[in-house]
Amino acid sequence: MIDLHLHLDGSLRPETAWELFYDKGIFDSLENVRKSFSVSDECTDLNEYLKCFDYPLMLLQKEDNIVRAVKELGEDLAKEGTDYAEIRFAPMFSTKEGLSMEAVTEAAMEGAKQAERENGIRLNLILCCMRGASIKDNLHTVECAGKYLNNKVCALDLAGAEGLYATSLYEEVFKKAGRLGIPFTIHAGEAAGPESIWTAIKFGASRIGHGIRSIEDERLVEYLAKHEIPIEVCPISNMQTKVYDDIKKYPLKRLLDNGVHATLNTDNRTVSNTCLLKERSFVKDKLGLTDRDIELMENYSEKAAFNIG
Repeated sequence: MIDLHLHLDGSLRPETAWELFYDKGIFDSLENVRKSFSVSDECTDLNEYLKCFDYPLMLLQKEDNIVRAVKELGEDLAKEGTDYAEIRFAPMFSTKEGLSMEAVTEAAMEGAKQAERENGIRLNLILCCMRGASIKDNLHTVECAGKYLNNKVCALDLAGAEGLYATSLYEEVFKKAGRLGIPFTIHAGEAAGPESIWTAIKFGASRIGHGIRSIEDERLVEYLAKHEIPIEVCPISNMQTKVYDDIKKYPLKRLLDNGVHATLNTDNRTVSNTCLLKERSFVKDKLGLTDRDIELMENYSEKAAFNIG
């Protein structure tokens, strides 16, 4: 199995978080950690969903914790049968206690290498620029990705509140990525519509993060299929953030039937209480996908992987 869209801060082990938080007195039980790290059934949109990342990011401010988080995520993935994953995170969010973006990235690289040595899984890292962050911090992230490209770092991303910060605001960031030869994916077509995806394509995105709302534009669906631009679909997360209010409206099957290279991913394992096995069961049980559809998406994932370094 392959997971191409997987956020580190949304996938921390609650048990590890409980251990690291214990002396801070913030939580009084593991159950409360789980509750705070996971989205509630009453979640109304992506902006509310993103609040679940506040506590995990408090823990990702020390090199040892970052190494451990990546290593443990690799262990968990390997136990479930994942062969390859691209773990994404925003280095700028782990600099609040003095770490540089470079130190953050190097810690994540070390965690990935340890996980590989001990578990036989293959991991790469995607560095996230962030909507709402300063251009300076986002350009620094691009420089950081360029420095470590082919050394566990395989690509860039743009993540965050798509509905509040349009993709079009980040042209300068991705022009620089292009000049440095860094491949990238962009979160688009989740909280915003097809126009966000068109902008990501214009910028030169190799893949589209989520991209599920491409179904709203027939010409866009045809373009994605014709040019074999993969979309990183995360069904359980999408339903939790109310991209669609009814599972019957979720268009994954229609996109596949129209030739779009849809890949199946988890997004945030802890926040969404999911894994690839759950995602597979979900799309089969709720959307009527077949084993052949699952195999097709896995083939798309293998082809879409940045998979360098």
